[in-house]
Amino acid sequence: MVSPVTGKKRLLQLEIFPDRLLNFETAQKLLDELNRISGITRMVVYGPRLPEENPEDLLQGKFGVREKKYLDIMGEKIELTTQVGRVWIEIEDISVKDKIQKACEKVLPFPFDINEGLYLRTKKTITDYVRKGGNVDDISLGLFDPKSKGYRCCGEGTDKKYDKS
Repeated sequence: MVSPVTGKKRLLQLEIFPDRLLNFETAQKLLDELNRISGITRMVVYGPRLPEENPEDLLQGKFGVREKKYLDIMGEKIELTTQVGRVWIEIEDISVKDKIQKACEKVLPFPFDINEGLYLRTKKTITDYVRKGGNVDDISLGLFDPKSKGYRCCGEGTDKKYDKS
């Protein structure tokens, strides 16, 4: 599909929307299966922000910072700061959708939906200009969390830096 604004080929985007939030182990199993599929250009995990403290420790009267966990997304170790509720994927060809469907069926023991749509930005946003001065690669477009102290994006061509600005 060609974008009417830029004239460039626009990649297809999918959303994996499970009926439940994924725990860390299930999320990593799903990402491991997706990492094996060629034709995926970028992936984003989306969900509610995890609390700074471990809720189970708070119930027991212990106060401490929760243990950090890292997901492997497209060969990069990314700190898990959200509970995985959705996975947005940009793909090169519609034939990859069948492979993604099979990977989800293999890993997820509960119902899920795979939706087609526009989930990831395709052009620079005001936040891109504010956070990075407009120097954003095509992979990192629109992928800034205003509440975070930096950003992280995974995909081909990303600058693979953690910005502490």
